[in-house]
Amino acid sequence: MELTIYTEDFFDSAHFLENYEGKCSRLHGHTWKVSVWVKGDDANRDKSGILWDFGNIKEITESLDHKVLNEVLNESPSAEYLALYIYKELKLRNSNLKFKVRLYEKIYPKEAYCETGDF
Repeated sequence: MELTIYTEDFFDSAHFLENYEGKCSRLHGHTWKVSVWVKGDDANRDKSGILWDFGNIKEITESLDHKVLNEVLNESPSAEYLALYIYKELKLRNSNLKFKVRLYEKIYPKEAYCETGDF
């Protein structure tokens, strides 16, 4: 039987968009929200009954928290690139599971996000 779990986390970082004309080409910061859905077969659960530990996303977000993303990542850190980066990190660590990542660049006063994943 397939299981789906969900968690979210937040991190703060700065970035600027390279090769972009507009105010986002200048250094600025965000409080990012990361939503993660995980799907896997119940046979993938470990001995304690866990499919995927909710704390796993913290390992990734902590590596990005309070950083200038242009200095950490290999590409201009657009929301699209950052969502793909987080997704690929999850897959590297848990290749037998399916993931969906939704990355919010800001949640107030309006939601704007990029989404990627296996479903």
